[in-house]
Amino acid sequence: MVKRFFSQAWLYHKARTAAFDWREFLFFDTGYPIITLVFYCLLAAYSFQTTDLTHWVIGNSFLMCVNTCIFGLGSLFRSERYSGRLRSIIAAPCNLFSVVLSYGFIPSILAMGSVILGFVVGAVVFRIDFSGVNLGLAMLTIFCAMICASCFGLLLSVFGLVSDGMHLILNMMNYILMIFTGAEFPVSQLPVIGQVFSRVLPLTRSIEAMNLLFSNDTRKFATLLLGELTMAAVYVIAAVSVLKYADRACRKAGKYDLF
Repeated sequence: MVKRFFSQAWLYHKARTAAFDWREFLFFDTGYPIITLVFYCLLAAYSFQTTDLTHWVIGNSFLMCVNTCIFGLGSLFRSERYSGRLRSIIAAPCNLFSVVLSYGFIPSILAMGSVILGFVVGAVVFRIDFSGVNLGLAMLTIFCAMICASCFGLLLSVFGLVSDGMHLILNMMNYILMIFTGAEFPVSQLPVIGQVFSRVLPLTRSIEAMNLLFSNDTRKFATLLLGELTMAAVYVIAAVSVLKYADRACRKAGKYDLF
């Protein structure tokens, strides 16, 4: 069972990247996010007339996972439909959730690498000082953030069975994460309803926890990471619920999706 899971995860990754050689894959998965990070940090530097870009490097480094966790995982069932495999997945007596989990395994690892790369770029280009930061806790924060973001992407992927507007949904979620997670400006500057909404999104607590590490204040650190993992569990439960409903409805209606 475990061997089959990892084998399926590797096959999904190969299928996702089959059209690219390693240079194209490298520039697509890292080059574009790095350029985006540099752009927003430079924009913040000139907008706020500051040389301390720690907050923006932290936020935009975490957002580097969006290309993999949101767009990559969120388009799972849309990709399966285009490749003609959706029929086999729905009709076969297999657990749909195990399919979704195996699809998200390697992208989650790649997302962690992209976030770490974002911090490296921040240190080299924008002179972010990591000397006073507990690197072990920083890695733990990135790990929890990527688990939560991947679970959120897997939840979004399920809506590919009930909607044909995944392109709109995924792009909208990209900008929602930019606005409401505290990546570009503090969550405290949002209206009250926006602050409440930010607590149900991934990355919000991880960005706040990483900012606490840079300010050497770890009083709420454990609570924030526990909250992030709790949200990951909520996304998984929601994904399983929607998958079971979609699977049952598709089989009953004799269709491969619900639109």
